[in-house]
Amino acid sequence: MNRSARKGRARVASASGQALVPALMFLLVGCIGLYVAFNSFQMSSAKIKLQNTADAAAYSAAVLQARDYNFSAYTNRAMVANQVTAAQVVALKSWIDELDTTYSPPDPDPKTSLELDRTVNDFADNPALWTAPKQIGKADIAPVRAALDALLPTVARNIGTLNRELSVAQANYHAQMITVVPDTADAVAQINQPDTHVTSGYFTGPRNAAQLAAWASYTATIIPSAPPPPDVVVARDNFADVVTSPGPDASTCPQTTGPDSLDCFVKNRASIRSVAPNFQQLNSTADKICGPNSTFTITVTHDGGTQLRNDKAGWQSIDASTAHLKVSCLGPIEAIAGYGGSSNGNITSFMSRPPFAAWQDWQGYGGCYNFGYRASRPPGLGQDVPLNPGQGVPDAMAKAFSVGPGNSLDPLNGGLLPYQEVDGVQFGNRAPRITIEVTRNVDSLVKTERLKGGGRLQIDNNGAGGVMRALSSASAYFVRPDETGSNSSMLGRLMNADQWARADHKTEYPNLFSPYWQASLAPVSTDERTAAWAGQIPAASEVAAQ
Repeated sequence: MNRSARKGRARVASASGQALVPALMFLLVGCIGLYVAFNSFQMSSAKIKLQNTADAAAYSAAVLQARDYNFSAYTNRAMVANQVTAAQVVALKSWIDELDTTYSPPDPDPKTSLELDRTVNDFADNPALWTAPKQIGKADIAPVRAALDALLPTVARNIGTLNRELSVAQANYHAQMITVVPDTADAVAQINQPDTHVTSGYFTGPRNAAQLAAWASYTATIIPSAPPPPDVVVARDNFADVVTSPGPDASTCPQTTGPDSLDCFVKNRASIRSVAPNFQQLNSTADKICGPNSTFTITVTHDGGTQLRNDKAGWQSIDASTAHLKVSCLGPIEAIAGYGGSSNGNITSFMSRPPFAAWQDWQGYGGCYNFGYRASRPPGLGQDVPLNPGQGVPDAMAKAFSVGPGNSLDPLNGGLLPYQEVDGVQFGNRAPRITIEVTRNVDSLVKTERLKGGGRLQIDNNGAGGVMRALSSASAYFVRPDETGSNSSMLGRLMNADQWARADHKTEYPNLFSPYWQASLAPVSTDERTAAWAGQIPAASEVAAQ
């Protein structure tokens, strides 16, 4: 019995190691599976990181694109404000010159049809009622004119210089964007993933030629004063339209209708000067000429305005005052009380027949004419039609037209300067896409050399050309949300939304006058994916052939 027990224990002891073999085989298979899974995870993680890096690089490029357009918008707005100031300076200079001549002694020019002071002395019984206030006014105006004569030319030149600097800065900033974007995208890619970079030559190669061409042609440098090509209809100038605020009807003078950029003093300074006792008026008798109970009265009306030259290369201003005399025995008589003018820009290159001999020389941009004097008919049909006061222009305005607007306050930088604007009318709100391709060598995917395996167990990453690539697109887009109405959107819930929206609540298309450009990612087009695939396949074939 004891012998049987010993035999049973022997059989059990001999079978105790049989489970070790399958256990070892399972462990080996598990290790191989874990090894493969680990490397697969490395590949998936690397792909996700590479795509995130491409998105960051593309978004950064779109941010630069949006900043470029917003910079143009801010500088355009600054130049518009400066042009309004330039028009105000020219208007003020013309106005003070005319006011000074109104209170000056009689005009010795023999072409003047009537010397007002001499007429008063000859016809009025009490000429001192006219001459005494005039002498007081002259004394009051003289120091004001002296101060303005010293100040306004300096202000005009400084404004012109500032506009020139803004124009140049805008052009330089825009030109640098396309050259800066590749380096910026590459730097952003390496910051996100040090062993990645933008594909070499991607921005300058043929694959990206269409993209760069679309980006470069989306905006254009507009030169307002450049003459249009022959047989080309001149398009409206956005900058000039914003500055002058033209009305909806081309037959009306834009200086007096439409939204306000220029104030009323600049656009049309028509007024009646005889608004106070003993000021630019006369109420006297004329008994020595007409007999008892006769009267001699004078009221003075002023006309004047400032307009943008029709070549947009300067502002010009004219002021004139007409004295309306009425002698009871002679009837109404008109006389020149005074006139003046001012301008900026190169005058001699603008006038076809200086001084102001042709109609087009004093017809402003947008169909405005007569410097705000709207009582007369439009200028003659032919450019050689001489000035004819009989068309309704008062003698004082006719005199001012014949003399011209005066010396330029800023001959060098007067008028509208080159600026950036969206080329044509873009109905879509997105600028051209910027597509970024980033590259990472597959050798950098696994950091530990031993994990790459060896022999039959070596892992091949199968990267085309030995690299992993990812594409991403982004672009700037224009949006001016309207969140002031009853159906306002929830987009962004902008603070001070009423300052964003247009007053008319209309859709505003992309432009470089409103700084509402932002950046976002965009879908990668099928053509770009196809080009990227075609670029990878030859690289893979070359590696296989080697």
